[in-house]
Parts: sequence; structure tokens; C-alpha cells
Amino acid sequence: MKKSLSPRRTKSPCAVQELARLAANLAASGSYKEDIFWEKQLGIKIEEQLRTSSDQNLEEALKLLYATDSAGYGEFIYAIEAAIECSTLSYEGCIYDVLMFAAPVLASSRFSIPSGPIPEPTLNTFRAQFQTLLLFENTEFSLADYLFSPDQLPRGYQLTHELAKKLCTAALSGENLHMNPQQFSETASFLSDTRYILGAIAVRQGEPMFRWQETDITSQMNKGETDVESSKQGIFLRWKIECNKALRSLFQGCSLDSVLPDGFFSAWRMADRLARPYSMHATVNFLQSSLNIPVTDLRAVIAPFHGQSLEEYRVSFTYIDSDEVLYGIVWALVGEEDENSDTITQIETTLQECGLTRITPLDSHFPLESCEECGAPLFPNPEGEIVHAEFPEKGDKIQIQLH
Repeated sequence: MKKSLSPRRTKSPCAVQELARLAANLAASGSYKEDIFWEKQLGIKIEEQLRTSSDQNLEEALKLLYATDSAGYGEFIYAIEAAIECSTLSYEGCIYDVLMFAAPVLASSRFSIPSGPIPEPTLNTFRAQFQTLLLFENTEFSLADYLFSPDQLPRGYQLTHELAKKLCTAALSGENLHMNPQQFSETASFLSDTRYILGAIAVRQGEPMFRWQETDITSQMNKGETDVESSKQGIFLRWKIECNKALRSLFQGCSLDSVLPDGFFSAWRMADRLARPYSMHATVNFLQSSLNIPVTDLRAVIAPFHGQSLEEYRVSFTYIDSDEVLYGIVWALVGEEDENSDTITQIETTLQECGLTRITPLDSHFPLESCEECGAPLFPNPEGEIVHAEFPEKGDKIQIQLH
């Protein structure tokens, strides 16, 4: 998550050590029962930290575990995310399981990709499709009436936890959550980007939330569904079609590709992964149409860029007979990807799917440099120099930031 903008507080070495100790013990557990014990103890301590309005102790414990215990580091991240997006609440004499979720949408356009308040008719249409296609029977839920860009999502663990609590409380009564548009800054304009609809689901404790959790074969047959149609993949395929229809009025002039809604952090990571090839396809289509050339007249250059370690690859596009960089995109590493991941092959495969035949990977390690004047990232040319991308002067010059 992005770091919180809340005031810095003095970290507690004791709290950091205790968080790291519990996470390490959970990672070293050898049985399900012991797992449950350590998960409960760790969850209590994380909840205490989330109530302090500061991420610092959580971040310090993550740094400690990253350096000393990779398994404990993974368990700790999972425990933090679970404490934020999942909870158990009492409402009208019943105990409910609640979950904060995200419904990501990948979008591309030469024009501005919308963000901000969602008109009530569009939100109601989306709500109806969400309930019909994705949710188990008798499931209550809430939606935030705001379309979030990535830089408008809550910054940090504690602020995400605050929003989750508001959404989960609204879900218990089946009401949507109103967001004040004035609390959000303007978002940057990109050729392709991700948008998020956020919400929460509430079910009586122990009951399923999503339709793909259906275990009653007779119920599926009564609904006329096959195993494939009732599977997560089958539901996803229907969702992509119906979600795009529900949001079409909001995304005029945009290409859309909906991602399956899921728990907030899982859906967020999945969207980050899928956004990379989606952005690549959008970029190649943009260059072809703007320059009025076939894709075979383009060349791509791929290079790794490092901070303290490998952080991203940058992909430049040139004419096939020129070294001048026309355009560039960033392929950031996500999740557990690192120097040992076969990321270049993924990028090359995506470029080939786009129709490019001339692809030049560079072996040099490049620093994470950006233009001192405009802040745009610098991109590699075929000669191994990092330069500013310059869209050609001829024709209409599209004012869109590099992604």
C-alpha cells in the first residue's frame, strides 16, 4: 500500500519486536491448531496498531521480517490484510462476517478516463448485476458511490482500515456509502489506467458470500447451471460482459475490461498484474492509429531499471529504422517478482501478441531516472541510452502522460 500521509509518530521497538515474533512463530507452526493460536494472537496485536492512527510499527516490523524471515514476512502481510478487510460484527442480535471488496475495471482512452462520483442510475445498475451474478442468496452489501483511481485509494493500512469499517457498517443494513468528492485530489490522465468500485459484503457468520462457493449440486441444477457456468471462471466470463454493459454510460469513449471482484487486496493485486499487458495493447493500438503505420513498422526496447534492487522494466517504442524513442511505458514488478522472475519473457510474449516482430532486450542495469523538468520517466533507446520520449511533431500531438 501507499504510505500514510498521517503525522509521524514515535515507533515502539517493543511493539515491533512483538509483531515480528508472532509472525515468525506463525510461519514456523507445524499444525492447523497452532496456526489458529498464532493467527489470533497476531490479529489482536495488529488490530491494536490499526487503532493508533499510525502505520509505523507495522512498517518497521515488515522491514525487520523482510531482512530476517521471509516466511514470517509473508505471513505478516497476509495477517495485516486480513485484519483490514475482514471482520466480525454484531447487528440486530446476529453475528456477521464482513469483507471489504474491490471491483477493478481496466480502461483505455485517448480522452480522459473518468473518476469521481458515480451517478445513482449507474450505481443501481451495477448493484443489480453485482447481486445477481456474484453474490450468494440473502447476502447484504454496500457500495461506495465513487469511482476511485489508483492514487485516490486510501493511503496506508490505517486509512484503508477506516474506510473498510465504514463500508462494512453500511453493508449490515444494505446501504451504499456516500463519499465526499472534495476529499479527493484530481487524478492524472493516462492512456490506460485502472478504476475501482469499492464495497463490503455481510453474511451471517459461517455462511458463503460468493456464488462460486455454491456446494449444493441440486440447487445448481434447479437454476439450470452447468458445473462450468457455476464455477468461478464461468461466473467471471459472464461478469465481464454484464459489468461492461452496466458501466458503459460512465466510460464513454473508453475501452473496458472488467476484473472479477474479490477481497480488496487480492483484487487490487490482480488488477496490477492485468494492467500491464492491457496497457501494452492499448499503447500499441494508440501508436498505430496516431502515426497511421502498421505494427510491423514499430520496434520495442526492453530494459531493467534498479533502485536498491530491480524495481521495474521500461519499454520504449521507436520506428523500426530509427533510434528516437516515440513513447514508453513502465512494466512494474508486483507481488513476489524479482530479478529471478522471467519477466522479460512475459513482456516479449505480450509484445508479440500485439504484433511486434522487432524486440530488443537490453542487459544493462539502468538507474530509476526521470526528466528533471517534467518528471516523466526516461526510457532506453536501442543504443542503450536513457532519453526523453518525444512523440513526433507531425499530425496531432496527443497530450497524454506516459504510463
